[in-house]
Amino acid sequence: MEKLFKSEKSLKQITAIREFLLTDRFKLILFAIAGIFALLHSMYPKEQYHIWGTVVLAYISGFCWLFSGDIFAMLTPALFTYLIAIRCYNSLNDFMSIWWLLVPVVAMALFNIIVYAKKPTTKGSQFKPMLFASIAITLGGIGFISPKEYFAGSSIYHMLGMGFAMLLIYCYLYAKIEVDKEHSLIEALTNLMVVVGLFASFMVLAHYIINIDLVLEHGGIFFIRWRNNASTILMLATPFAFLMGNKKPHATIFAFIFYMAMLLTGSRGGMVFGSIEMVMCIVMFVLYDRRRRLAYAIICGCVLFGALIFAPQIVGFLNNTLVRLLDVLNDFLLGGAEADLETRVKHYARGIEDFLNRPIFGTGLGYMGNRDIFKNKAGALCWYHCEPIQIAASFGVVGIAAFVYQFCKRMSLIWKKATLFNMTIFLSYFSLEMMSLVNPGILCPMPYLLLIILFLIIVEKCDDGEEQEKIPILKKFKKVLGIKKKSN
Repeated sequence: MEKLFKSEKSLKQITAIREFLLTDRFKLILFAIAGIFALLHSMYPKEQYHIWGTVVLAYISGFCWLFSGDIFAMLTPALFTYLIAIRCYNSLNDFMSIWWLLVPVVAMALFNIIVYAKKPTTKGSQFKPMLFASIAITLGGIGFISPKEYFAGSSIYHMLGMGFAMLLIYCYLYAKIEVDKEHSLIEALTNLMVVVGLFASFMVLAHYIINIDLVLEHGGIFFIRWRNNASTILMLATPFAFLMGNKKPHATIFAFIFYMAMLLTGSRGGMVFGSIEMVMCIVMFVLYDRRRRLAYAIICGCVLFGALIFAPQIVGFLNNTLVRLLDVLNDFLLGGAEADLETRVKHYARGIEDFLNRPIFGTGLGYMGNRDIFKNKAGALCWYHCEPIQIAASFGVVGIAAFVYQFCKRMSLIWKKATLFNMTIFLSYFSLEMMSLVNPGILCPMPYLLLIILFLIIVEKCDDGEEQEKIPILKKFKKVLGIKKKSN
């Protein structure tokens, strides 16, 4: 940008804009704008406020890309855009009708890449495993899938987004993101995820308040189409609320708000895996955040006490989700007539069958042979809704080997240095992996896989670049479990 604007006055104005884009005031403005569109869509679901909200926020994102090369200045509005976009179910044709409105956004994104260019580097520890995964993804379905399916728009988007395009983004971001002594990457990422979690919670809570008539009609949880995506974002954000609570005790309350919002979505994955995540977070931070132990104990005690007192009412309110959860568990464990099986259970069985039929390279991402189970919407893949089964069925043994290697390298990086931040990343990443057992999850390039890539880059950069206190994680757990060191 400095190359384009030579005058001192212009440079000062640009610098002021860049600084503003990183302020809490700008985040509040984003929150308000996105909140208005979320409220309008909840009040008037048949109107296209969610479509126009996505477009408006996309333009704000483009504005940020135009004036700033800071990854967090770009990601904050982009994630707000995503949270409004998750309400745009089966809206591809609506967006295609206004495709010309998105041309300037794409131009601004390209401008950012050119003006704030950094030469991509292959030095990152995740380059090699991502390269192997990209090759496996590209080979998926070779010799089986039809050219029409292989080169379909949705197939190419996910193939590149999970593979070579994401690898290029990783190389670019690894070169671009640097540790700055004045601005902590850890704090910037923590603030970003907490703000995004707060907005996702706002969307859910506001939706309930506006549709209180549906709450009364159903006696509790009612259907929200965007429940799984909202829950996934909330699960990614929850550990960061605990990490923020390490310095700002009040922020711990946010984690419980996120969990409550997860339950209100009616997502079965959010209920089960969100509960597991909350227990893991509480255990982790009670053990290692010594200064806040009493605060955690008081908060958890109050929540548990309230849950026990109002247990019948809570169970009644969540009854719809619990019944659906028991139905799928019953079908999964006990089986039954194929016609009566839950859709996800059918997907799992079909995925295993597809893997056994095409064990080497799989059926490929674009394979549409499972539309008899569930007819996917325009622009979407025919998902198996389970990451391990999806990898096996779509990419075969080659894909399994590549993704297992990639997972091991990710774990190796995260656990290389035991700090509260690295453990926060582990909890957030692990929660996404859990959610991916019942949803596409981490296999969706934007924003889930991109966020994990960002997490891993920041972990690698901050392990040596930012001062962090190591925590004796294994020693502490051995002490809690009563395992004594053997004497010679």
